[in-house]
Amino acid sequence: MMKMKGRAALAAAVLAAILNAGTLQAADEASSLEGDSVSYDMATGEITAEGGITLKSGTTTITGARANYNTKTQQGEITGGVVAVHDAMRRTAQTVTLESAAAIHATGGAEITKDDLRLTAEKLSVFDQDRCVAEGNVHAVKADKTFTGARAEFTQSTNYLLAASGGTVTAADGTFSANRMEGWLAEERYHGEGSVHVVSPPRSFEGGGDTVDYFAKAEDGKGKCVLDGNAWAYQGNNMLKSHHLTVYLANTGTLAVE
Repeated sequence: MMKMKGRAALAAAVLAAILNAGTLQAADEASSLEGDSVSYDMATGEITAEGGITLKSGTTTITGARANYNTKTQQGEITGGVVAVHDAMRRTAQTVTLESAAAIHATGGAEITKDDLRLTAEKLSVFDQDRCVAEGNVHAVKADKTFTGARAEFTQSTNYLLAASGGTVTAADGTFSANRMEGWLAEERYHGEGSVHVVSPPRSFEGGGDTVDYFAKAEDGKGKCVLDGNAWAYQGNNMLKSHHLTVYLANTGTLAVE
């Protein structure tokens, strides 16, 4: 096993940000790059490690089969069953590519787990350590909420979800699906466009329309759906149809309309 310190250690610190495993470590924080074979070309800035590689920087550890990184272009790649662990967060993929310090891509069975979050997709990209884009068979579970769809963008700082190609959100009180969807998760507020469908079994409610705004939280303890364009709603045996419907859903299961 060989170890390479100095400039290679700085490369390890940069690569430790892969999959947004954490913020970039300070340059003077202990870091290392290990592998069965490690080479460094001072002229080109190219570092290559092969055979059971391990990158460590601060509280981040990344393992894989092969890694290369260029200190001049700040671009690199780790391949072969990549596992990145940072505190409680664990991320896996077959290949992780560092396009730049602000753009990182994981492909091939990409998965993120942390506390009550589990996100899987064919490809996961992280931009500026804040915006995550998941593509291909996206499946995300956090607490009692599940999202499925073809593509989803999530901005961590604002708890904002965008599914431009549609998807379905499932929670304890029902499901919300649309051809295009936005969600403000902290507020439990969703906006859907195109074949929107809302189902809430605890409230015996089902509704839909061309566009729907769903508000799960309200000061009076009621949820609210605002349905527009070919709007319809059922509760029990009661059916409503209109161009515009506002439906209030009390936690007791009663329904009010305006």
